[in-house]
Amino acid sequence: MQDIARIRSLLDPLFDRFTSLGERAVDLAGPQVPGVAPRSPEINEAVTLVPELRQTLAYARCREIAREFLGVPVGYMFDHAIYKLPHNNASTPWHQDEAYSARAIPLRSMHFWIPLQEATIDNGCMWFIPGSHLGSVLPHHAAAQRTAGPNQAPAGATIATNHVDPTKAVACPIPAGSATMHHPLTLHYTGANQTDDYRRVWILHFGAYGRARFLFHRR
Repeated sequence: MQDIARIRSLLDPLFDRFTSLGERAVDLAGPQVPGVAPRSPEINEAVTLVPELRQTLAYARCREIAREFLGVPVGYMFDHAIYKLPHNNASTPWHQDEAYSARAIPLRSMHFWIPLQEATIDNGCMWFIPGSHLGSVLPHHAAAQRTAGPNQAPAGATIATNHVDPTKAVACPIPAGSATMHHPLTLHYTGANQTDDYRRVWILHFGAYGRARFLFHRR
C-alpha cells in the first residue's frame, strides 16, 4: 500500500492542474464544457509528465510480469490515468484496446489496470468477456468525441463496440494493491462511479518490441 500511496502522490497533482495539460488531458465521457468538471478525466502518458512513476514498484512488477508472460523482452508502450468523478453516469463502454491502434502490425502487449483504492462494482471496476482475446478486432464506432486544451481542440474519440454478449461478462472487483491484466483483444468495460469518492486508476501497457512484435497473434 505504500507504493499505491506514492503513485497517488504523483498523479493527484496532475489532476489538480488538469486544465493546463493541453492535449494530454481529455474527458473520456465527451467534449469538455467550460466551467463544468469532466466526468471521466483522463491524462495520457503520465510517465512523461512525471518520470518518477517509472521508479514505482507497480511499474517494475508489471513490466516483469509482461516479460514473463510474453516470453520476450518488453518495454513501455503507453500509460494513462483516469479519475472518475463521484456520482456520475459516465461508464467506459465495451471495447478492445487493439481497436485504438491504427498500425497494420497488431499490438503485442499486456495491459495492467491498477486501482488506487478498492475497485468495486459500485465505483466502476473492470468487467471482461472471457476468451474474447482469441478472436479478432471487432467493428467499433465513436461513442463520444473528446476535446482538449484551452481551445477545446478535437482530441479523437472514445470508441465502443456493440458486438458484445453482456450475459458472458465477468466483473472483477479487486482491492487496492492488486491489478487486472488483459490482452489488447480482450473485450472490457467499466461502469459508472456511483460512490462518494473518486475512482482512481493507473493503466500501464508493456509490450514486445523489435522483431519480437511479430511472434504473437495475427490481426
